[in-house]
This record gives sequence, C-alpha cells and structure tokens, in this order.
Amino acid sequence: MNWIAGLLERIIPSAVRRTDPLPAAPRRLLVDLSTIAQHDAGTGIQRVVRAIWLHLARVQLDGILVLPVAATAKRGYALATVDAANGGLSLPSADAPLIHAGPGDIFLGLDLAAHRLSRHQRQLARWRRAGASINIVIYDLLPLQHPHWFPHSTGRNFRKWIGVVGRLSDRTICISQQVAADFHAWLAASKVARRDAIAVTVMPLSGAVDATNPSCGIGEKGRAAIARAERARTILMVGTIEPRKGHDCVLDAMEYLWQTQPAEAPHVLIVGRPGWRTEAMQARLAALEARADHRLTWLSRASDELLAALYARAALVVMPSRGEGFGLPIVEALRQGRKVLARDLPVFRELARPGLFYFDDDRPAALADSILATLLEADPPIPVGEDWDDSVDSLLRALGLEQKKAPA
Repeated sequence: MNWIAGLLERIIPSAVRRTDPLPAAPRRLLVDLSTIAQHDAGTGIQRVVRAIWLHLARVQLDGILVLPVAATAKRGYALATVDAANGGLSLPSADAPLIHAGPGDIFLGLDLAAHRLSRHQRQLARWRRAGASINIVIYDLLPLQHPHWFPHSTGRNFRKWIGVVGRLSDRTICISQQVAADFHAWLAASKVARRDAIAVTVMPLSGAVDATNPSCGIGEKGRAAIARAERARTILMVGTIEPRKGHDCVLDAMEYLWQTQPAEAPHVLIVGRPGWRTEAMQARLAALEARADHRLTWLSRASDELLAALYARAALVVMPSRGEGFGLPIVEALRQGRKVLARDLPVFRELARPGLFYFDDDRPAALADSILATLLEADPPIPVGEDWDDSVDSLLRALGLEQKKAPA
C-alpha cells in the first residue's frame, strides 16, 4: 500500500520515527490509540477507532500535525508505531520518548482506554497546565448505569476513567444524543465542580465497514454461512455475547417459532465473540448449532470482510440489545440496504429511517410475531447512511479545526 508509506512520511517525519523528540509544529493533534495498538479485538468500537484514525491521518489541517499516540500500563503517552505496509498500529517502543504537550496542542482520547487514561492522568494534567486541551470520546456510560452487565474490573476502571474525564477534560465528543444526555446527567448527579467548563458535543458514526481498514478472511465456516444465507431466509445478529445484547430473547422467540411454525421460521445467524458472564448462553448457542435440523449458526470469529458479506445476504438484521451508546450494526445493515428490527430504545430512535422497525415486547410469541411481520414488510430499503468523512468533519468542527482548502 504505497499510500500508507506516503501518509507515514507526512504525519511522522523520519526524524520522529527514530527516537528524536516530536518535531516543532504550530499545533499537534495527539490521537490516543492505546487499546487498538495493543490488540484489535475486531468489535464495533475497534471498527470506529480504525475508521476515524484512518480518515484523520489523511486530512490536511492548517497548522496541525496529526500524530498517533499510545500509553501502556507502565509508561505514559508516546508516539505509536504505524506499519507502513498495512497501516496496522502497535504500541510505542520501550525507549520511545514520552510526549510533552504544550500550548495549542490537542489530545483526542479516541480509543476506549479506560484502564490507561486513569493511570496517566498526571501526564494529562501536566499537558493541560501547559496549555494543551483534553478531548475525550465517550461511547456510552453503561458500566456506570448497569454495572451488573459487566465484569467488576470493567466497572472499576470505568469509574476511574470517568473521574479523569470530569476533572481534566475540556470537551467530550459523544457518539449519540443519548450518550450526551447521559453524560450531562452524570455531571449533575456527581456534582462535578467544573461541569460548566466541559463542552459536550455529538459525533455521528458511519456504517461503512469497507472504509475502516477492514480485516479480511472468510474461512470454511464463513463460506458455509454465506451459502446458507443465499439459499435460506436468514436473520442476523451482530454483537459480542454479553448479558445486555439480548441474545436470550431472540433465541426464546426462535425456539417458539421452530415449535409452532417451523416452515415459516428463518435460519438464525449470530456473529459475536464470546464475552463475559454468558457461559450458559454460550453453551445454549453451541447446543442449538449442533442440532440435526441446523436452525442456527454461530460465528464466534468473523472478519470485517465476512461480516459485510453476511449483511449483504441477510433477510433481516435483529438488534435486541437492552442498552447501547449508538447501535453500529443498525447503520451498517441499513447502509447495505437491509431491513432492521430493533428494540424500541431512545438511542435507536435517533437512527430512525426507512427500513428500521422497532419492537417493544420481547416475550417469545410477541417477538416471534414481530420478526415474521418485519420479514414480510416491503422490499429492503435503498442503501443509505453517512460516510466516515461526515463523522470526521463533525469531530473536527467540535475541536475547532479546519481542513486546508483545495486550490481554486
């Protein structure tokens, strides 16, 4: 990928890619990629982080040098490493100099790195005292609102992280109006002393999987899932297997259909890696997949390439999650012209457009009826959705930055 090599030469001059201090520049945009640089889990947030970073790295900004940064558990923020061949990210080398931000510099906490940000809050505090601004992307506040949905360590790290946001951030960039409202409520309830000094903005997300530097690979099981979706009416669920995602109510509805209307019941395709506190659900999925009538397929590992192929072939995408900060599978499916049936949550109402339907009763018979009724709705909608350029434009406006104007 020659464009990546050229991009690296522009955003990370050769002097920086050695061990020299960062170059002098009017201003620098320091983009935190700590989690994805250590491990790309391939979930929705990782697709968002990859897409936003890829687009930020390409834009030309007046007087701004865009740099990828990352911190480890033991060392503070330093320049992250970008692979010139494929654009992949990795953590800074052990001898990489720590960054010293100053007047006009902008820190953007793009990655969800709750366990890192709090460890290095003193570094961020020094930057802020020196004149840098601290800007944090907030994906949701669910670990605070519903701690029973998450491991104890997640809740503990999140509480530390949100405390740093309240003490040090100049601006938060929320991924939906619902998250912005939740953050305002947290500020008020927590009586954060400087809450009026924190700007709260919203950045919409795109469903363009192909523009996220997508992971590739289909595999034998993936090819079989594509073939089945091509010959049998299939409903698709996308999301890590975790308590809030609602796999349980969909499976209850489908088992009801398999018993009462087997000829009408669609095949079920679930894409999601195993998560926490769902051992019983994972066993249930494995048992259903092993049934002789093969009514269900579970892909615990799926590349972005495979996911896009499955979206394109699904008769319906079902989003029964009980809590989200946005609802990325909804916009990804609508962008490919798929119908979507989602739980009637306020955050999903923000995404309302042709092709998106809602249910408010998840009892087995009621949800089964909603699934069948949505399958019988009119033809799939025309593909629609924002591009990642729209997301980045919104982000840059929030940060007070402007792209260079093209020559007339």
